[in-house]
Amino acid sequence: MLSLVEMVAVMVAAALLVVVGIKEDAAKQRKQVMTAEGQNEAVINSALSDWVTNNYATLIAGGPGPVTAPTIDDLFTQGNLKQPHAAGPFWGGSYVTSMSVGPATCTVSAGDCHVRYVMYPSKPITRGGQPDVVGASEIVQAGGNSFGYSKAQNAGTITGLYGAWTANNPLGNVPAAILATNGPTSDGNSVYIRRDGSLTWTGDQNVNHVSLHNVHDLDAEGTVSAANVGATGAVAASGAVAAGTSVTAGTTVGMGSFGWPRTACPTVNAMAGASDGSGLVLSCQKLSGVLQWMPIGGPKLWYGYTAIPDGNGTFVPNPVCPAGGTPGIVVSGQSTYTDPTASIHYRVDGTGPWTVYIVDGSPGDSTVIPGTAVATTYCSY
Repeated sequence: MLSLVEMVAVMVAAALLVVVGIKEDAAKQRKQVMTAEGQNEAVINSALSDWVTNNYATLIAGGPGPVTAPTIDDLFTQGNLKQPHAAGPFWGGSYVTSMSVGPATCTVSAGDCHVRYVMYPSKPITRGGQPDVVGASEIVQAGGNSFGYSKAQNAGTITGLYGAWTANNPLGNVPAAILATNGPTSDGNSVYIRRDGSLTWTGDQNVNHVSLHNVHDLDAEGTVSAANVGATGAVAASGAVAAGTSVTAGTTVGMGSFGWPRTACPTVNAMAGASDGSGLVLSCQKLSGVLQWMPIGGPKLWYGYTAIPDGNGTFVPNPVCPAGGTPGIVVSGQSTYTDPTASIHYRVDGTGPWTVYIVDGSPGDSTVIPGTAVATTYCSY
């Protein structure tokens, strides 16, 4: 049997084990509470980042300076938080958010503005009335890389997880203060294309052979190249439109450049409209080794036919020649009656309009003979 002394020793040892177990269990439970707090603050911080993305254009519209940050309730009512959250941590106080647009030299037109925010509890975490730096560390580890805390040494500085970044302690020279931030020069999602169009691209894009659907307008300052271009509306370009096969339009194709007959043009087969607005279409042709604009139909564009029913003089109207063209006429005989020894001539008076006669003799002869003919008019360039 155990002596009384031995029994007392066993009881004391058992009591010590119970006390140690209680302390370890309490420490484990406290760590779980800290982890939960860190995860909770990480959810709020993520919701802030989403809120900035959704409201980015409005936030940067005023340029550099402070902007109004959302409350916890705002994040919930606008859908960034999926469920209501407490307004502050379990040890008291509230979550404070400060937000600003910077840097100070940024401009909206240049697209170099960013939204910076910090979120922090208004009170440091304490234990037994003293700053709980260990507890702050556990919260930050659960929160992630965006979180930091102030240590006992140099308490006026917040140090990010694993020393990745530093920031001023918004609570002053106080240990165990916790802070989350999206960084001094980043808005959290600035590397992505914003759906509100508030940021411009800064480099060439490769969409990896995928399709773009439901595009409203497509404007280009440079070259638009495509194997096929199908359009139900207008295709407008200030420069060249090049296609590997065909360009199909549901309505009309308009000329984006202008030229003038017999003036220099850039390359063979280029097309342009006459600069007088007449609608005459020109193509770049190589004539006698020289590139020059000419009507697509060639140097003579035939316009109309006028019957010459007799030789007594028929009025033939001249065509209205666009782009500086010169009106001309050609008369072809159909039938005549004259002395076999006579000569037949089609006399044309005027430079447009004209009067056509069928005469016997030289071009200046006024002896009119019976006959019919056809007058064909054209514009020459």
